[in-house]
Amino acid sequence: MLRRLGYYALAITLIFFALRDPNGAARVVKATFGFLMTIADGLSRFASAF
Repeated sequence: MLRRLGYYALAITLIFFALRDPNGAARVVKATFGFLMTIADGLSRFASAF
């Protein structure tokens, strides 16, 4: 639960910085989404190993 909230806080922070810099917003959001999906994939693989 706390780990999930941490990921949400990280995503919100990155999106906030992206909105402050409109030119890089799309790139930052895209990278953030890819990063979060990579983490989710890793966690699902780790959980399925047990």
